[in-house]
Amino acid sequence: MTRDLQAAIRHADLTPAEQQIATFVTTAGERTGAYSIKELALATHTSIATIHRFCKKLGLEGFKELKVEVARAAALRTRAYGEVDINFPFDEQSSADDVAHSLESLYAEAVTDTRRLLDDENLARAAELISASDSVDIYTHSHNLYAAGMFRDRLLSIGKAAHCPEDGEQQMRVALASDPRKVAVLISYSGQALYYPELLALLERKEVPVILVSTAAGCKLHPRLSCYLTVSDCEHPQIRITQFASHIAVQFALDVLFGAVFAHDFKGNMAWLRTSLPYVDTRPLNEGNVR
Repeated sequence: MTRDLQAAIRHADLTPAEQQIATFVTTAGERTGAYSIKELALATHTSIATIHRFCKKLGLEGFKELKVEVARAAALRTRAYGEVDINFPFDEQSSADDVAHSLESLYAEAVTDTRRLLDDENLARAAELISASDSVDIYTHSHNLYAAGMFRDRLLSIGKAAHCPEDGEQQMRVALASDPRKVAVLISYSGQALYYPELLALLERKEVPVILVSTAAGCKLHPRLSCYLTVSDCEHPQIRITQFASHIAVQFALDVLFGAVFAHDFKGNMAWLRTSLPYVDTRPLNEGNVR
């Protein structure tokens, strides 16, 4: 049976527990074949009955057919990445040139997949919300703080007030001080941080529009937000060397969002850049910018 397993999962109406199974099997790929149904239930903190319901929602007869489809999807994904394993793109036999070639292929596919997933309507809506807001608060954690900080600095470069609180307490305090004139950008590859439900509930009470940057699975965990920017979900959240693909996917989505914001008022933003240059001139001292 030919099927796009990831597309089937994206269109299925999954419960949070079923979504945990989906995240595991689509990212672990052919490694799923080594698990018994009991072991998969244990690994995903679900039950055998939940796994059966998950299979039925995908139009599969049962767990054995799921393993066949996961292996087939993994094979297709490996070919798409030029024979590169997205989670382990190099090994002890790899030369420096091999590493460079593998990462080049991996990055290209992560960008291509994310571009395919980005919805033009949601992207335009997100750009409009940011352009019309008084300021932007960016919520994230861990390695995504680097991409978030770059996005904040780019917004500041066109005169848009932006903040990126770096720990949970700061984020809650910023959310408490929010109002509908602000916009929140939440960045999370999995969407599963334990404090996100509380944070999002607080932002909802404050009537703050929220733009979520996440995988399809992460977006499904948080319904009723203002906008969703979906990024490539091919990388396993834990079983990997590091966040090669997810980092590039998130960075690309944020760069596209900034570009859309800039283009929304291109003339005004260009004028701001020209006005700000005397204050942020970073040329070397020997080029005559000592005042």
